[in-house]
Amino acid sequence: MGTGPHPSDPRALAAAAEIIELIEGRRLGSGVEHVGSTAVPNLVGKNFVDLQITADPEDVPSIADALLGLGFVRQRGPDPWPSERPMLEGTYRCRRAVFGVHAHVVPTTDPDVNQMAAFRDLLRGDRRALEAYAAEKRRILEQTDDVREYTDAKTDVIARLLAHRGADDGELG
Repeated sequence: MGTGPHPSDPRALAAAAEIIELIEGRRLGSGVEHVGSTAVPNLVGKNFVDLQITADPEDVPSIADALLGLGFVRQRGPDPWPSERPMLEGTYRCRRAVFGVHAHVVPTTDPDVNQMAAFRDLLRGDRRALEAYAAEKRRILEQTDDVREYTDAKTDVIARLLAHRGADDGELG
């Protein structure tokens, strides 16, 4: 049903570094991190560069406006992200490749402020978690090509893997 995941593209790391430098040059938020599949070497994905910009809650609107000024746009159609935790989209050309970019502006008060970085670190450090996540992504994409359904299904997998991090069995529960 779905188009399937794309192989990892190492140019995404360079693209993320360049975008982070651009954002940090504008002094937006308290930190910008490369998160998501492209931040994990050899992980299949959709080759979108996901960035998390952590910010004080009162700074979120001005950071979103600054990102819009850099060429990012708000999601088309129904936007599942609340205005207090926006996700803006863009594209970025790097080394003869064009990457989709998701810029998540996450307030420091968000209960999941550390989740994306923690999951990235889990996948970088735990081969079994990496393989389980890649298999689940493939399975999800075989069942749907709807972006919202894909995201919701991945969210469940991420929560399960984070809950089981460090478990000896390495299986999804």
